[in-house]
Amino acid sequence: MNETWGELIRKAKQNNPEALMEVIYRFEPKIKKSLCQTNVQNREDLKQELILQLIEVVNRFELESHREMRGA
Repeated sequence: MNETWGELIRKAKQNNPEALMEVIYRFEPKIKKSLCQTNVQNREDLKQELILQLIEVVNRFELESHREMRGA
């Protein structure tokens, strides 16, 4: 997917699973980096929690409040 953040978020908010997976994929490096700072035994659980929080943030995100993303 070569879509902009605005396009991805808009589609993810419309329950498009491919768009939501792309958002998660794009955040994967940040998630992995954050997990490196945690206890190895807890990483899988924490990864799942971070992904769930990311999904919640996408669903709450007010695209119209961010002018730079609206035109996407």
